[in-house]
Amino acid sequence: MRRSIPTICLFVMPALMFCNTANSQGQTGFTIDRAQREEITVSLNGKEVAIFHSGLALDKSYIHPLRSPDGRVITYDSPADHLHHRGLCVGWPDVSGEDFWAELNSPQGQRGKMIPAGIETRTLPDGSAQIREESLWVRQNGEPLVREQCMWTFLLPQGNLQLVDVDLTLTALAPEVVFGSDKDKPREYHGFTLRNGPFEQIRVFNSNGQEGADECRGKTAKWCAISGIQAGRPALAAILDHPSNDSHPTRFYVLEKDMQFISSSPNMEKAKVLKAGEQWHLRYGAVAAGKPAEGESWDVEKIWQEFAGE
Repeated sequence: MRRSIPTICLFVMPALMFCNTANSQGQTGFTIDRAQREEITVSLNGKEVAIFHSGLALDKSYIHPLRSPDGRVITYDSPADHLHHRGLCVGWPDVSGEDFWAELNSPQGQRGKMIPAGIETRTLPDGSAQIREESLWVRQNGEPLVREQCMWTFLLPQGNLQLVDVDLTLTALAPEVVFGSDKDKPREYHGFTLRNGPFEQIRVFNSNGQEGADECRGKTAKWCAISGIQAGRPALAAILDHPSNDSHPTRFYVLEKDMQFISSSPNMEKAKVLKAGEQWHLRYGAVAAGKPAEGESWDVEKIWQEFAGE
């Protein structure tokens, strides 16, 4: 018997604006522009930092572009080689047999939908900005599988580095929800993903000191990063895995030759099974960095330590 989708109303909460005092870098705090129904623009000192796409026009919410403080565009949206790669986003290719990843070219009969159920935005006294989204993941036959709740927090830059704190909760709505093990189906990419670039002079490295995509792919690590030259200037993209995650240190899937791509893949080796009402909480950091100050270098380990509260 076909199950109907619960009635969904997209609710909009006005941004909660606070007076923000300038910090030592002269920053006065982020602003949020919701003039466009599909797009939410986050800016700092009049300059665009990121655009959040709500998923109203596409069965996936995501961020693109995400810029470093000096304007390097770290993300890449819907490139010709993989039209479904959407900047910074969440997705799984196998959730109880449904595809919540390749929204544009999924095999017929397997494509689920991520239906927006609500968005709230606000700025905080410390100058940061938050976007809270909720969506329902449903089968093609309309059966609800998962409720996704995600908080995207844009923290004020440190030097030439922008950090986005991503807090994700997945709640099972069906009697049993299985986030498939990619060891059984050789698709290791899933979870919190970043399609970046295109970079030149690419370097891939992780918290273990391993170098190169082949060495970093499938390895457990606290973080994984890709650096290179973007539009003629140095840039770095990284995903940080929070120690509160049940898979920490997580396994990363990373590519560098034909494309630059990072995904934190928490169930690369073992399926994650949730019973109705159970929740899976995951937290990540996304780093967008430009050229370091004179005499300095990117210290991703230090960034991770601050993110992890260590």
